[in-house]
Amino acid sequence: MTATTPAWTFDLDQEMVDEIQETFDPESAVADLKTLIAGKSPDEAEALAREYFADYGQRLAERSVALGEEFADRTYEVLLNAQERTGNDGWPFLPQRFLEIMYLSSQPIYTLPIVENSSFRFTWKLALCETYQQIEDQLGDDMADRLPCQAGCIAATQRAFNKFGFDVDVSPEARMPDDDHCQFTTPRVPRKD
Repeated sequence: MTATTPAWTFDLDQEMVDEIQETFDPESAVADLKTLIAGKSPDEAEALAREYFADYGQRLAERSVALGEEFADRTYEVLLNAQERTGNDGWPFLPQRFLEIMYLSSQPIYTLPIVENSSFRFTWKLALCETYQQIEDQLGDDMADRLPCQAGCIAATQRAFNKFGFDVDVSPEARMPDDDHCQFTTPRVPRKD
């Protein structure tokens, strides 16, 4: 008698990836923003762009978490099992999983570089960003240098951590125009429960 091996997959579900790519396509998002800020002063345009990307990041995180739970893969199952077996509260690996879903589905990357993953801090970076590239291409260098899309990454990271009960302050540590990558850190804030 031969044992059967479960058909496990550690890959992201393609239907989920396609939906996130279509809904949160950076080229389309920046084209929409371009219409919104047309005729505004640079400072007004930046403020509107930051609001736009903060909302975009929150929606991206919400949808990524919902789809990530709907299309749970073996990686997510292993993380949940580890959480249950160890009594860990999920910091930072559960929110990290959904950040990976967000960025692997919406950016031209195959991995999300994690700089630090500890019980005290979570830090990640993005060296290839289609959103930044589209801002540069469609809105120009001045708007790209203002980096309004950073508000989206901060909001998305906050929302992903908030979904699992973690109140976090996300800080940028590097900027694409200056450092050729963006980097964000999330120090652990003690829970209030």
